[in-house]
Amino acid sequence: MTLHPFDNHTGRDLARRQLAIRDTCFVVLALTLDARRLTPCVGIDTVIRGVARLRQRHGVDAMLLVAAGAVADGDGDVDAVAEAELARLHELVRVLAMTPHVRFLTAAPMNVLRDCHAAANVLVSTPWHPADAGSAVCNEREAVCSGRTGAVLPPHDAEALAACLARLQRLPRLALVTVDAALTHLADLPALHKPAFQ
Repeated sequence: MTLHPFDNHTGRDLARRQLAIRDTCFVVLALTLDARRLTPCVGIDTVIRGVARLRQRHGVDAMLLVAAGAVADGDGDVDAVAEAELARLHELVRVLAMTPHVRFLTAAPMNVLRDCHAAANVLVSTPWHPADAGSAVCNEREAVCSGRTGAVLPPHDAEALAACLARLQRLPRLALVTVDAALTHLADLPALHKPAFQ
């Protein structure tokens, strides 16, 4: 599970108005562009639990945006696994009393995805390849160098995620330093290894 702080400059106010999100809210984005890969091993449930703990134990006014691609393909065939996982995640949100604070966006158009990206304070990504879970080594092929351009956290550890998010929310200057390092690191990455959204 990796965490990337975002800067607070370009387009955030406008994006939040478009998405009807309060200016003071700490916004976490979990991005899964292909909803047909949305399975329990992806770990979106950990992000939901982490943001719930961030609100309940750390007292942070936080919102989670879960942006995913279409559950159905171009022919209209619904992926049953992804549909069942979305239903499970919605139920988890309900049980945690997080319904007002979690927003699912499936099959969102590109402009909405850009607004989500611009509105967020932090992006949390969860690797869906089990071999990658909880591991990252800083080299030229990776977008996150833990402790410098973001944070790499243990998989399925909502407590660690909540604590890391709370620290970034309390220390905005730390987040900005991390952003600057991340932008420099991204600029140096080969195009093949750059994240789809920048």
